[in-house]
Amino acid sequence: MAIELTTPELTQAVQNALARLFSPCDPDQPNLHLCPRLVSCDGPSLTIELEHDTKPWAANPMGIVHGGVLATILDNAMGLTCCCLYDHFTPTISMNITYSRPVPIPETIRLRVEVILSGSTTAQLQAQIYLPSQPNRILVSATGVYCSRVK
Repeated sequence: MAIELTTPELTQAVQNALARLFSPCDPDQPNLHLCPRLVSCDGPSLTIELEHDTKPWAANPMGIVHGGVLATILDNAMGLTCCCLYDHFTPTISMNITYSRPVPIPETIRLRVEVILSGSTTAQLQAQIYLPSQPNRILVSATGVYCSRVK
C-alpha cells in the first residue's frame, strides 16, 4: 500500500491532526501533548518537521530534558505522522530510541519524521531530534512501528 500525498495535502492533514489531537495545549504546564508546532512537510517523501520548546518542568535531576519526555515527543510525532497518512489513530507496536546527546532546557528543538514503510497493517517510521541551528547534529533518534490496520 503506497501512500502518495502532495505537500499541500500533507500540510493540511498535519494542521488538522495538530488541531484535533493536541488542542488545547498550554506549553507552560506539564502535559502529554507537549505543544508541537508544524515547521514544514514534504508530501512526496512523507517527511514532517515539528518544533517544541523545552520547559523546566520536563527536566531530569541533571537539568536536561528527561528521557521519558523525549520518548513521548518522538512517539507523539511519529504517531501524528501515521494518523495523517491513515486518517485514524495508529497505536505504537514498538519503538527504539538512541539518546546520543543531552537535550538542553530551555531550548527550541526540532524533530524530523520520515516514513520508511506505509503498509496495510503496519507503518515504519524514523525520527530525529536536533537543534534548529545544528540540523546535522542529532541529539536523539528513534524508529517506530505503528499499527495501521483499522479494527
